[in-house]
Amino acid sequence: MNKTSFGKGLQDGIPIGLGYFAVSFTFGIMAIQSGLTAWQAVLISLTNLTSAGQFAGIGIIAAGGSLWEMALTQLVINLRYCLMSFSLSQKLEKGVSNGHRLAVAFGVTDEIFGVSASQEGRISPWYNYGVMCVAIPGWTLGTLAGAVSGSLLPDFLVSALSVAIYGMFLAVIIPPAKKNRAVLGVVIGAMAVSTLFAVVPVLNKVSTGFVIIITTLLVAGLAAHFCPVEEKEQRKRRQQTDMKPNVYLYILVMAGVTYLIRMLPLVLFKREITSPFVKSFLYYVPYACLAAMTFPAILTATAGGIISGAAGLIVALIVAYREKSLLMVALFACAAVFIVERIMEFIM
Repeated sequence: MNKTSFGKGLQDGIPIGLGYFAVSFTFGIMAIQSGLTAWQAVLISLTNLTSAGQFAGIGIIAAGGSLWEMALTQLVINLRYCLMSFSLSQKLEKGVSNGHRLAVAFGVTDEIFGVSASQEGRISPWYNYGVMCVAIPGWTLGTLAGAVSGSLLPDFLVSALSVAIYGMFLAVIIPPAKKNRAVLGVVIGAMAVSTLFAVVPVLNKVSTGFVIIITTLLVAGLAAHFCPVEEKEQRKRRQQTDMKPNVYLYILVMAGVTYLIRMLPLVLFKREITSPFVKSFLYYVPYACLAAMTFPAILTATAGGIISGAAGLIVALIVAYREKSLLMVALFACAAVFIVERIMEFIM
């Protein structure tokens, strides 16, 4: 055991754990709203550790989607972990056993990868273990807190909080879109395609999970072909009781697919990705995916309907454009929904 590396990881993991608690609190609330029990919500967070994948997953569970739909959705949404694992496989110190690689793979998230990749030289797996020891409890306990308190909160607060995750998604995609025209095109394109699926008579029969899959593959693929990402961009980015009886199969598929995406590159591949198209595709995937998940879903996420949802969207866009933190964007979006719905109640 490398105590120095482990201690450094614990220290660097504290802000990540605190941030995870805030984000997963919203997931806990939404999981309960979707019909899951608190235990099922916690189990999903403990075994998956992926925000976008989990939010999409509970939507598929609530809609009664197929296991294949769940698997494909998790594969597409979490593809970015492949690139991270490829990079991390070269960042780990030489001679790291496959056992350590298997363990490190479980904790490959955007934030954990970010702090790992920012360390000078090669790193010990014990550094990652230190970060994971803070981040994973933060994510899991936040889910539990949201699931328990969500059932106790008044409806108007739950309605306001329902836009928090969309606000955080916008906080992720808007700042890069502000600086990169290709990313802006991906965001706008994904929102447009997602909207078509929501309003066109035939297309609106397609399930939510497959809408995300189709939109992400189409938009990210076109962007990778026409706007290949330069290497410097890659470096910059790295900085219910009435549920269906197979709910645990859904959770198993979610966790299994997500872990395989993280693990296989770490264990099987040691050389850097050289294909410009593949690197570009993986770069654009999160922007296309999060945009498709956000719009137009945010417009119908609140009790006040399109009016309060639009208010939350507009405020989130403004705050995200000013490059505020994820938590700040989410709080402002929630506040906007809360205020608009109180005004609507007064007028009506």
